[in-house]
Amino acid sequence: MAKDLEKNTVSRTQLKLEAEKLQSLGLKLCDLSVSKLRALDLPPNLFEAILAMQKITSNGAKRRQSQYIGKLMRNFDSTELNTIITFWDQQELKEKQHFHTIELWRKKLVEEPASISEFLSKYPTEEKLILLDTIKETINEKHKDKAPKYNRELFKLIKKIIEQ
Repeated sequence: MAKDLEKNTVSRTQLKLEAEKLQSLGLKLCDLSVSKLRALDLPPNLFEAILAMQKITSNGAKRRQSQYIGKLMRNFDSTELNTIITFWDQQELKEKQHFHTIELWRKKLVEEPASISEFLSKYPTEEKLILLDTIKETINEKHKDKAPKYNRELFKLIKKIIEQ
């Protein structure tokens, strides 16, 4: 009988860990935009607490508000919420990697114009002449210390080619 009771009870340490997980999830929610928060369809009191947290600047007040959000999260099933936030984090990571790839190609094409054949073999396009002209203008712009107009144009062009 005593062993069955021990199996069903949760230790204080386990309860604290679960509360900390919920509190950290609540803090992740505080980093989201209002439109994403609305998309999550949160309970009104949790939604308002998160909006209030976003406006707080004092460290002590932030700590108390995060504890309050953690308390509100106990009454909310967070498994689906975790899945959604993980998905959004993965999407954001993919977007950053995509941006980084475009930026690396832009830099490589300007610094090593011979890499154009490598780029075109990987991303075939009909806009080869436009790309070559834009690279040439970007290099001239760089040597003359002009505003980076063609540098931006090259970035947009590379992005367009990669996304085709």
